[in-house]
Amino acid sequence: MDTLAQMVEELSEDARVHVRNVAENLQLAADLGYGDVALLVPGSDGALVVIADARPMTAGSAIPTTRVGRVIDRDDEPEAYDTLTTGAPSCDVKRRTRRGIAFSSTAYPVGGDGRPYAILVRHLGQAVSEAPGKMEVAFMRLAQLLLERLQRGPIRDIDTEEPYATTRLAGDGVLEIDATGAVVYASPNAVNTMRLAGMESQLVGGPASALPGGALAVAPVIGTDGAREKTVNVQGRSLRYRTVALADRMLVLVEDVTDAVRREQELHVKEMAIREVHHRVKNNLQTIASLLRIQARRSSSDEAARALEEAVERVSSMAVVHEMLASSTDESVDLAAAVSTVVDMVRRGLTGADSGIRIAVDGATGLVPAQVATSLALVAAELVHNAIEHGVGPAGGGDVTVFLARDSRSVSLTVRDSGGALPDTFQVESSAHLGLAIVKTVAEDDLRGTLSFRSGAETVISVTVPIDETD
Repeated sequence: MDTLAQMVEELSEDARVHVRNVAENLQLAADLGYGDVALLVPGSDGALVVIADARPMTAGSAIPTTRVGRVIDRDDEPEAYDTLTTGAPSCDVKRRTRRGIAFSSTAYPVGGDGRPYAILVRHLGQAVSEAPGKMEVAFMRLAQLLLERLQRGPIRDIDTEEPYATTRLAGDGVLEIDATGAVVYASPNAVNTMRLAGMESQLVGGPASALPGGALAVAPVIGTDGAREKTVNVQGRSLRYRTVALADRMLVLVEDVTDAVRREQELHVKEMAIREVHHRVKNNLQTIASLLRIQARRSSSDEAARALEEAVERVSSMAVVHEMLASSTDESVDLAAAVSTVVDMVRRGLTGADSGIRIAVDGATGLVPAQVATSLALVAAELVHNAIEHGVGPAGGGDVTVFLARDSRSVSLTVRDSGGALPDTFQVESSAHLGLAIVKTVAEDDLRGTLSFRSGAETVISVTVPIDETD
């Protein structure tokens, strides 16, 4: 039997778009119709295979688990095979029972000129169909119209022309609008939502354009064959409308999203405030760097000037991360990008255009938390500065490579230089280099990581810090 992917891939592009759109709207059809729905595609041998299905959250299900990937026997779904042969809808003549639930089954052709490329199957429980209330009648009518609409082609957004799909949420109100634009049914949730949004007039019988925000969200869909989703603000409430044209009717789902919109706005304000803080921190760090640079130029001591220039590098390396955070949407940055910027900054500060030193940054880490990125950017600046100044020599030639890596538990930064071996007696604890002391403190005390040295034909210094895989 053909695989599901192969069966779908063998359809034309238009058919694939259509079938995908039907599958994405199955849950809506199941919930509105109080019954299981499934989408079947014939294989090369003519057997029907389920490629998508949905069980209702509004009623008991005759099919307890998904049947996706299963070949459907003709005895189980004879209507589906009849529709595949005739290209016309087919309804069973007798009820079947599964899991103690009696149901009827109807099959609908999807696409094709007399030879459908997919079949929609709907099960309707006897308990719902034989004693429906007013709401059940309206919902099942809308489900029937939705299934008929899905037969013809993908539902498309009237604004973007992209295929449109949605589902019914627990708090949604449901409205049915006729061809004239009048409301012919409103569920209790819809009535409550409209009242909260300030609507005092009679809902049923009135025009859809009179609904709170209806002129913008619902009316534009009248007379079309598409759908639209739009959130409107009315009377201090935010209403999300999803409108789908169905033959001579329209299905409207409306949800009060006031609290969600308010929370989103609050988060946006906080995000903007945090980004502004990072922007100001970056500016302050750059100001400090400028002051240190001025002081270095005016210093009469070469040693003091060098110390001040190194301080400029340290401050600037932290400013790089805050600059990236100022344009980020969260409190994390791409460490590889930050390190590349910092390494280039150190290179330009220490070497000339004809120094012969080759510096490369390799590897990837993805996004890491800002605190980790700031500390490792400082570590990178110190190690590269040390490799150039005390390893290959700023005026000589050689290679300096920075390698970054990450796994589920840690992120590592390794600096390798071709400047030769460290002295046998070298100990970072007793080293007179402030930069290495800073690296050790940051790596081991601040980041709770490890610092390692390896020396031979070249010197390799690695810093590995723990990091949560969810970061």
